[in-house]
Amino acid sequence: MAIATVDTSVAEQVAAVRGGLGVFDLSDRGKLRVTGSERATWFHGMGSNDVEGLSVGAGNLGAVLTDRGKMLGDYRLIVREEDLLVDTEPGLGAALAERLDRFLISEDAAISDEADAWSLFGIAGPAAAARLSDRLSVDVGGLEEHASLTATTDDGDVTIACRNRTGEMGYDLWIARDAGEALWATLTADGVAEVGADALEALRIEAAIARYGMDTDEDIIPLEAGLYQAIDFEKGCYVGQEIVARMHYRGHPNKLLVGLRFDGEPTVELRAELFEEGDDSKARGFVTSLAHSPTLGAMIGLGYARTQFAEAGSRLRAAAADGFAWVEVVPTPFVPSPFPEAKAP
Repeated sequence: MAIATVDTSVAEQVAAVRGGLGVFDLSDRGKLRVTGSERATWFHGMGSNDVEGLSVGAGNLGAVLTDRGKMLGDYRLIVREEDLLVDTEPGLGAALAERLDRFLISEDAAISDEADAWSLFGIAGPAAAARLSDRLSVDVGGLEEHASLTATTDDGDVTIACRNRTGEMGYDLWIARDAGEALWATLTADGVAEVGADALEALRIEAAIARYGMDTDEDIIPLEAGLYQAIDFEKGCYVGQEIVARMHYRGHPNKLLVGLRFDGEPTVELRAELFEEGDDSKARGFVTSLAHSPTLGAMIGLGYARTQFAEAGSRLRAAAADGFAWVEVVPTPFVPSPFPEAKAP
């Protein structure tokens, strides 16, 4: 169900979120629901982050890994009184549900693909909390990242979780699919900016938020992408744990996800290789995300660089349509954010 009908420019949408408020439709994301009396214990063993230690209203970011510690997907978790809600990248939910279901043996737990059961919206910007208070009579000002609450509103029961999808303070809103249009109308009343996919992508890259399928995939270990907030290094066994722990405690990533700022506006393709100056014999990294940043007025991106080239200030060359384009490794996020930066413990 596509509700958003965006008719403003990407620059206008980005400016609305950075300066005040924007609303976006996330209903194409994968949505899973985990139920049963042993749901927390079972799901705790499926992903990289803690579940058993979370209370109702808590949540986190996690990943499902291969036995080699590489990513099959990431997810955002909400712990509710009666279930766990999980969202993933679009098109990934059914595959993750099928894979995880294979590990259900005798536990009183069940995982279901509920992509069509829910509408999922996002609201972000400095005025996001005030908007939810005004339109839904819900106080979310005290929610930390990933924390949630469920409230009864005129549009129905809504589960609201504090999420960073843009680099601005933001919230995800889950509501039953048949009530989605009413909630969307409530959120966007009075001319509030509707944010489309292209603007949301620019906001994501400005915030340096890794996206599965672009910046992470089955070739990437979470620590290479800096996803330390998705890992609980103290928890017990889960698939891929040994590799992740070994890299953290005994070694280091050979490559790191970094911010890239290009000189000018070159034509660069995703997965373009990065080379050091004067040596085109061996790639030192590659580009994973690209966008023109309306906030910075520059071409920016995310990509991987070998560890020795991942320091801010490193200058590399990217393969481009007309030869090579200069690119500099820069600190991230590209724009200031109210959310704390995830760092290695």
